[in-house]
Amino acid sequence: MDMNEKPKVEEKVEEKVENAQPVEENKPELPDTTEGKLVEVLLEKAPYAEGEVIRKRRVKFTVPAERIHEFLELASEKFEMLMQISVVDWLKEGQFEVNYQLWSLSESVHAFVKTRIPRDDAKLPTVMDIWPVAETYEREAHEFFGIIFEGNPRLGPFILEPREYEKHPLRKDFNTLSYAKTIYGEDFDRFDESKTNYVI
Repeated sequence: MDMNEKPKVEEKVEEKVENAQPVEENKPELPDTTEGKLVEVLLEKAPYAEGEVIRKRRVKFTVPAERIHEFLELASEKFEMLMQISVVDWLKEGQFEVNYQLWSLSESVHAFVKTRIPRDDAKLPTVMDIWPVAETYEREAHEFFGIIFEGNPRLGPFILEPREYEKHPLRKDFNTLSYAKTIYGEDFDRFDESKTNYVI
């Protein structure tokens, strides 16, 4: 056997490598519907996001916090209206989930855009420059959860009394009974704590 001749096994391996086709990333299959096309268009522009069709007229996106403003600016081209900003406190995970609910006037589709931030450094950029109505929603989320929306000049006492402002009463670690006793005195006995079930 010629020592310069490569074994046939190696030749086959090299041939397989040369002819190997690139493996496509696992992407969710999107339906050929208005909702599916909306998700597809946005994901093409924002490959860092995840998107899916929930059902008719409902789509959902999950976006890294550091790209949320960029994504929402892109989304505003199709979803012209910001309907609401809501917050979920995942206390055990040490995170807040911030949900932007959008509405497409042109396509009649409702979008949920979700992102997560740490509870101990709860900051996001304002989206007032995209939807001016965001000012109100951000002020509410700031007051009740303590999230700072950087760039919003009106964060401060909004709905609550000044003495309640820094308490952020919708956080799951807020002790309502303890706060009530502080305000109304130790004789406050509207609730029997022994019969109260705290669900976190």
